[in-house]
Amino acid sequence: MSYQTKRFLKGEVILTEGEIGKGFCILEEGTLHVTHEGKILNEIDQKGAIFGELSELLMYKRNASIQAKTDAKVRFFDISLHEMVERNPKFAVKMIRNLGRRLSRMNSIAVEGNVRNHILEEVENTSLSSPGEKRVRVLVVDDKPKILNQISELCLEKGWFAQSAYGVEDALVKSEKEEFSVIIISFSLPEEGAVELRRKLKTNPRAFRIPVVGMFVKGDSYAQRLASDAGFSYFLYKPINKVDAISVLYEAMEMEVSDQFFEIKSETLRFVVPIELTEELLADLKKNFKHRIHDLINEGIDKIVVDVSSLSEVGEEEIEAVCEFAEEIEEVGSPFRIAFVAVGEDKEMWRNIDGCEEWKVCDSFSQAVEEL
Repeated sequence: MSYQTKRFLKGEVILTEGEIGKGFCILEEGTLHVTHEGKILNEIDQKGAIFGELSELLMYKRNASIQAKTDAKVRFFDISLHEMVERNPKFAVKMIRNLGRRLSRMNSIAVEGNVRNHILEEVENTSLSSPGEKRVRVLVVDDKPKILNQISELCLEKGWFAQSAYGVEDALVKSEKEEFSVIIISFSLPEEGAVELRRKLKTNPRAFRIPVVGMFVKGDSYAQRLASDAGFSYFLYKPINKVDAISVLYEAMEMEVSDQFFEIKSETLRFVVPIELTEELLADLKKNFKHRIHDLINEGIDKIVVDVSSLSEVGEEEIEAVCEFAEEIEEVGSPFRIAFVAVGEDKEMWRNIDGCEEWKVCDSFSQAVEEL
């Protein structure tokens, strides 16, 4: 087998971004940095680690440089990956494991962000819609205008910014130019475009950190299997259910699912009791009540509005949520002025819940803020 062994001093470049890749390399000694435009994306420090193979595997120019973090020893192979796998099938298994370790390490470094390489700092800065305000940005990739409109309206209700892309190339161009919080990819794209797009995003240093959500018709077992095999972890189903879709997007962006039901407005915490309150969502709400109340006290906010006006039916779960919230408030000495927003003939019944007897009952949020 044809290879050369070379030694590199700390700081020397081993592979250069932008060049056409040929063959692959194996680390013998030392630690290497993977860099892009002056930013550290990853470290390679395990003896026997394979690198430089993606360029040939994907037939792209190298999208990152490899630089010696310490003095290093590297073995260069000029044999093609295809030929190497044919000669030694076990090498393919080793390469897959190597890629998995590399992805895990990159995710870890990206999470550390500001401490290690300022990756996350730049992402946050480019996603601000105004000074001091961070805004969720959603890219929706689909060729169905009605679906795009439905998700755009859903995002608008949450105060999020939604942008549409009508195919793989359009999505790649937009993800290169802008930073997104999450990308929704429809499996209705022709020629398995969803799988192709996800693969290309994962090899793009600017986009590989963005969570992706697969979208297809509920009950389409083929699309479900294709999405799972391609590595999608989050799914939206058509027809779009607003509550389910928002919950999936919150989870994909690693935000608290319960966040969607709380907002600070007019120096008042507004808690909107969910229309569809599952056991999982109820548990998440209850888990987060305490820290939200403590945050209000810390910020000097002393007004709370519990909005139950959207509930067409009231079940045990909804009453339990309000009751648990009231108990948490009582535990801290109830330093708040509190009101319900409720409608209908039975709106006064909410004051029958333990701890809610002194709460006001109003017809709207604006009236509640004014009376508090």
